[in-house]
Amino acid sequence: MNRRVVLYFGHVPLEGAGSAIIVLRHLRRFAADGWGVRIVADWGQDHSVCRDAGWPTFELSHRQPWWPPFNANLPVSRRFRAWLWAGETRAWLRGSKVDGVLTYLSAFSDTLSIAAVGYARRYGLPLVTLVHDDVRCFAATGAEAERAHRRREWIVRHSTKAWFASPELAACYRLPAGMAGVLPPIPEGSSAAADPSVWAIGQEGMGPLLVYAGNYWPPQLPTFAHIAAAARQGGGRFLAVLKENVEHVSYLRAHGVDWLPPWRLNTEALNYYRTHAAALVVSYGPTSAEMPWTRTSFPSKLIEYCHLGLPIVIVSAQDTAVARWARARNFPDVFAPDDAGGLAAYVSRLHDPGFRRERSALALTFARAEFDPIGIHNRLEASLA
Repeated sequence: MNRRVVLYFGHVPLEGAGSAIIVLRHLRRFAADGWGVRIVADWGQDHSVCRDAGWPTFELSHRQPWWPPFNANLPVSRRFRAWLWAGETRAWLRGSKVDGVLTYLSAFSDTLSIAAVGYARRYGLPLVTLVHDDVRCFAATGAEAERAHRRREWIVRHSTKAWFASPELAACYRLPAGMAGVLPPIPEGSSAAADPSVWAIGQEGMGPLLVYAGNYWPPQLPTFAHIAAAARQGGGRFLAVLKENVEHVSYLRAHGVDWLPPWRLNTEALNYYRTHAAALVVSYGPTSAEMPWTRTSFPSKLIEYCHLGLPIVIVSAQDTAVARWARARNFPDVFAPDDAGGLAAYVSRLHDPGFRRERSALALTFARAEFDPIGIHNRLEASLA
C-alpha cells in the first residue's frame, strides 16, 4: 500500500527554541506514523536536519524572467504568484502524490504560507495552517500591521483547518465554525520525570534553583532581576539559560542572576533541568504593553516543563494568554512581576519535599492530558485527512 505524503511549506524545521522545533516534532511524528515528508523551505536556511531525516527539500524561485512582478499585498498578484509556485513545486515533486499540505504561518514571513495556499488550491488538497503569534504585535507601523494581518487572514481563510496556539489568538481571525481550533505547541515529552522528593544533584545546602530558559526579549530583563531578588529572599537562586548577549549577560550578573548559554539539543537541556532545577519559570516583562504578543501567544516552555515532573511558577501580567489559562484551571502559582513577597514565599516553600511533590504531581496531570504530545499530534494529523 502506498504511504501517505505530507508536503510542508515554511521555516526549515530545526532544533532549538521557537516554532521551528514545534514543526520538527510534528514532522518526526508524521514520519514515525508512516508518512512520507517533503519540505518546501524558506530561502537561505540550513537543510541539514531535513537531509539527516531523509526528507527531500526544495527552495522556490524568487522569480523567473517570464513571471510578472510580485506584490503580496495585491490579491491578484498574490493569487497568480501562488499558482506559479504551485506549478514549480509540482515539477520538483515529479508527479509524486501528496495527500495533505501543512504550513507554519510565521509572524515574520508569510511568503511560504502563500505558496502553500497556491499548491493546495491548484491541486485540490487539504491545507492545515499552524499559527502561534499575532503578526500585528511585531510590525513597525500600524499600516504595516494591517497589511500583514490581511495577508494572514487570506491564508487562514483558504485553509481547511487553522490551528491557533491560544483561544485569544484564534479570536483575532474571523473564521467559520469548524475551521479554527486551538492546538498547544507540541512538546518533546519526557521519558523520565524528575523525582521532586530528592534534592537536585550537587545542590545540597545551596537552596532551591529556579530556572528560566528559551527565547527572551529585553523587557524581560527587569523581571529576571526581580525573580533573582525574590529567590534570594526565599533562600534560593535563579538561573537564566539564554543566548549570549554581552550587555544583557552583564546586566543579569549585576542583578544576581546566574547565566548559562543554551544547549545544542533540547533533550540535553531538559536533562539538565531534570537533575538540577527545583522549579521552572515561565515569565514575561513587567506589563503586556511591553510585550503585546503575550496577550495571544502561548509559552511552549510551560507545556514542555509539565513533562519534567517539576514544579512550575508563572510570573506574568494578568492579561496574558498564559495567565488566563492558569486562572481557568485554578493553577496556584501565578505571580505578578512586581510581587516580590509572593514569589519569595513560593521559593521558601520549595525547601519542603512535600510541597515539591504536590506541585510536581499537578504539572504531570497537564502533561498526561491537555499537553500529551501524542494527543496533540493526532489532532493535527486527523485534520489533514
